[in-house]
Amino acid sequence: MTTSAAVLKAHGIVRTTEVVELAALAGLELAAAATLLQKESGGGANVYGHDAVETGGFYTKGGPVTAANYRKYKAHRSQLGAQGVGPVQLTLPAFQDRADDKGGCFDWAVNALVGFQILAGNITALGVRSGFRAYNGSGPAAERYADDALAKLRVWRDRLAGTPTAAPHVGRPVLHEGDTGALVSTLQKFLNRTFPLYSHVDLAPQRYGPQTSKVIAEFQRRAGVAGPGVVKSGTQVGPPTWAALEFFGFR
Repeated sequence: MTTSAAVLKAHGIVRTTEVVELAALAGLELAAAATLLQKESGGGANVYGHDAVETGGFYTKGGPVTAANYRKYKAHRSQLGAQGVGPVQLTLPAFQDRADDKGGCFDWAVNALVGFQILAGNITALGVRSGFRAYNGSGPAAERYADDALAKLRVWRDRLAGTPTAAPHVGRPVLHEGDTGALVSTLQKFLNRTFPLYSHVDLAPQRYGPQTSKVIAEFQRRAGVAGPGVVKSGTQVGPPTWAALEFFGFR
């Protein structure tokens, strides 16, 4: 049977396995994720946009996004104006900053995840058409963007109909507050090492206690982890949270 990743690849989407996993992590319909990538970057190219702002010679409109040129762009963004960045063309400074907080707007996977999360939130709050419109902005151009997105979305839904969609591979048991053992210890060490700004769990007890719950809740908030199986108090680590932790490097 043809997989969803294979369908995406056959129709011009790049890094298809990651697209499937990141869309699932963001809680975004895969067809909507493909639509967004197609519209914003021709299928997922990590490039700058063509908005009418000065570049300062720090990047090339339509050219590749790199860590080096992005940092130069951001250092001068307030003077030059905001440009679309990456596979989902994050343009608002607040959205670019959000991606930077997760590891870098220049990073393809981080950029895509943030865009998927933003669109998923828009659709939840406003509906599909208005969600796409809000992603683009407002006014006549945004209305045309939404109409075109709906047309493309219908095509992607037809293409993906009946294909199995792989969820992020986790393969770990659900942890609950009060649990102990090697996995708890590994998780706590990862949290302290990866998120030192807010994770300072006492490693000695090797117990999933209130400290760990507080850190997990903060991680879920910052990473945008939501949906079925997510306990906002941080007292449980289930598949959606494991998938988000894997995205940030947990192994």
